[in-house]
Amino acid sequence: MATPVLAAGLYVPATPEPVMAGGYDWSGGYLGAALGGQGVRIDAGAAGNISGNAMMGGIFGGVNFQSGNFVYGVEADLEYSGFNQTKPCTNAAWSCNAYINGQGSLRARLGFAVDTLLFYTTAGLAIANGGGSTTSPVNAVFPDSAVRFGWTAGVGAEAAFNENWFGRLEYRYTDLGSRDMTFDTVYPGVAVSSHDIRGGLGYRF
Repeated sequence: MATPVLAAGLYVPATPEPVMAGGYDWSGGYLGAALGGQGVRIDAGAAGNISGNAMMGGIFGGVNFQSGNFVYGVEADLEYSGFNQTKPCTNAAWSCNAYINGQGSLRARLGFAVDTLLFYTTAGLAIANGGGSTTSPVNAVFPDSAVRFGWTAGVGAEAAFNENWFGRLEYRYTDLGSRDMTFDTVYPGVAVSSHDIRGGLGYRF
């Protein structure tokens, strides 16, 4: 008669695993790759401007922290840009060229998470390497290039596919400021800006 009583006394009910409040957890570090297009404008004032579209792509990485539905963190990226355009200069006997071959940024991010969806804004420091040249009617080339610093800001959205993988779509405007550049002569206040749209695939760890 004591055996069933003893067995009943040893029964310990299973403790259910805790359920995370707010659903999906976006916190932690991540790495990824992005590909997209950009519209670039090089403005040399009275000397005219060069604008056009190009493909660009590269890698990104960062870290997220989450408090309730709010997600914040920091991110950096490094990208190749294929922008390279040539057009007649103001003096049509000459040709003017402009290019950007590399760009990057270091940005803060602030977002709002709805389970496996994250909507965010981002802004910070931008850097790019670019330059150009003027070519005379007798094919004498006068090049100049520089590393430029400026700012970038935009918005984006991410969707988590599972615990680790996520995709993103992002728009950013970048202003790389203005500076004097010397080709066949000094071109004062050459300004560089771009509108970028990129998609990416990332891995959280």
